[in-house]
Amino acid sequence: MQKSTWMKPLAITGIALLAFAGLAGCQGNSDQATSAAKTPLGNEAASHPAMNTADTSAKVTSGKIIATINGQPLYEENLKVIQSSLPKSKNIPEQDLLQRMIELRLLASAARQEGLDKQIKTKAQIQNAVDNQLANDYLSDYLSKMKVTDAELQPEYDQFVKGYPKTTQYKAAHILVKTKEEADAIIKQLDSGTPFDQLAKEKSQDPGSAKQGGELGWFDADQMVPEFSAAVEKLKKGEITQEPVKSQFGWHVIKLEDTRVAQPPTFAELKPQLETQYRRAAIEDLIKKLRAKAKIEIMSVPNTPEVKPAEAPKPAAEPAPATKP
Repeated sequence: MQKSTWMKPLAITGIALLAFAGLAGCQGNSDQATSAAKTPLGNEAASHPAMNTADTSAKVTSGKIIATINGQPLYEENLKVIQSSLPKSKNIPEQDLLQRMIELRLLASAARQEGLDKQIKTKAQIQNAVDNQLANDYLSDYLSKMKVTDAELQPEYDQFVKGYPKTTQYKAAHILVKTKEEADAIIKQLDSGTPFDQLAKEKSQDPGSAKQGGELGWFDADQMVPEFSAAVEKLKKGEITQEPVKSQFGWHVIKLEDTRVAQPPTFAELKPQLETQYRRAAIEDLIKKLRAKAKIEIMSVPNTPEVKPAEAPKPAAEPAPATKP
């Protein structure tokens, strides 16, 4: 029996989804850092600096006005941005969402009246949110313009194939029953000439393979429980186990049909991962270029003890002059 119906993930470096500076990746706003305390819009509200900041550069100032709050406009674009960021599971009616946005504006206005927008921590959070949004939009735009060809991915695929492990794969069939006595009886029937696939369809209690005459297809040894793998590895092509094999699932009668050297996935199968890796490398290269052009001076790192320069070693004392006898 297989441990899992899922194949192991491919061992290829750097296929994780893109992320920037430890903040949200360029997959949309829903993954961005959220506020610890919920607002009327839930944590999603913190993802949209245009609705939380007093910085006029981050405010919508034109478009269709859908409401006013104390004379201040609320634009349709604000509603659209929130709608696009909400998970599909949160199917909030537009009117309900508008009411929550109004409540959010009222709370933000009350915070400004109390001077909370002047606190250094709040200013830092707002600035970080704006920087994060702009960085994500910049990277998303950069990636949308990038055209990745198969020719550019081929060298990475060739390198992957070159390092692909040369392991043995097995093609086998089995009949699973509850007791050793049942398995012994099946082995006797096989020895007398009854076809394996016929007995598998009639007697096997593995619903996944019984209808296929016990066929399990191709698999790596580590995809099966240890007892099953150990028995398969001892068989020669065409052989059937002469002793039932016990596992946590019951008793197995196994037939080894064929073996082969494990084949790497095709270029087409691996292409999505190769393309993700390629785009990630492009982002890293872009950031390196931006850093190279910039003038960066790091004055201090928070929570890092200051390291005093080591004192120069003192010169060794000169030997005293020798006295005359």
